Amino acid sequence: MKTFRAPVWIPLWFIIGLVSLVAPPTAASQEKRLLRVVFVSLSWNSEIPVRVALARGFFKAQGLQIEPIFIRGGPAAMAALISGDVDFASIGGAQAVIRSKARGLDVSIIGSISNQTNYVLLGNKQTRTVESLKGKIIGITGAGAFSEFAVKTFLNKHNVDPTKDVILRAVGNTTMRAAALEKGLVAAAPFSPEDAVRLMKSGYPLISNFAESLDIPQSIVVTRGEVVEKYPETSKRFLKALILGIHLAKTNKKEAIKAGYESGLQGDPETVNAAYDLYQPALTWDLSIAVPGIQLMLDDDIRAGLVDSKFTVDKVINNRPLKRAQDELKAEGLLKR
Repeated sequence: MKTFRAPVWIPLWFIIGLVSLVAPPTAASQEKRLLRVVFVSLSWNSEIPVRVALARGFFKAQGLQIEPIFIRGGPAAMAALISGDVDFASIGGAQAVIRSKARGLDVSIIGSISNQTNYVLLGNKQTRTVESLKGKIIGITGAGAFSEFAVKTFLNKHNVDPTKDVILRAVGNTTMRAAALEKGLVAAAPFSPEDAVRLMKSGYPLISNFAESLDIPQSIVVTRGEVVEKYPETSKRFLKALILGIHLAKTNKKEAIKAGYESGLQGDPETVNAAYDLYQPALTWDLSIAVPGIQLMLDDDIRAGLVDSKFTVDKVINNRPLKRAQDELKAEGLLKR
């Protein structure tokens, strides 16, 4: 004879708790909210998109908190990114990313702040045109630096052979290049927009604004592949906020500069206003990456033997999170051109 057993009623809260222990966490619970972002410059042209996004609450609206970190130099910034100390990086020039990726490191370009070069080429007081550079010395920051590549590309574009018609000399940082220009040790040198404005006030002529003449991406956004794979929603939201920041920065000078000051950027108002006009043409509308410009940098590294000839540009660019961010902003009516 079977013994009758009354049913055992298990409290609902116990079942929910038990399920939460064995069920895998949702994607939302895995996403990051506090992001460490490294920058290699405190100049307005590279900082203004993120500063606008911070000041206008675009990151906060995406549920994110940003901790900006300044590290001088692309190699040091890349080291911080690769080590996992930071989540995203804004650096100047794609060479460091290309070379790191070619060595098997897990880094990719996911957006571009400027698809033209932000350098302004100034001459000494006797050198005012591209043609007058022939037979003279041009100062650059260092051999293999982005400034060398940018100047070489510019000269080739204007039928000046950088290996025969001029001498490229590694001079060093901004202060050293400015001193070399003043003392006549170099006939020309590239400078950031803000530094160029200050020097032009002293009478040094503008030979070319690369933001209007050189389609080579300079300020790019980089991350590790694991960040995109592990935190896809975070990556997308980060880029959405940055797109809104750069869009405002490009289309509203007054508001952009105001937001820059509010978020901690410094500088003489007259210089800041004049510099904006120099770098604004280079700012992208929506962080889209100018692949042909990245390809030019890759080709140069392949010719120099720094990267294997089989390496292709698609290996260093991951625009999937950017496309998602752009599509969502368009659907929300927040991205209009």
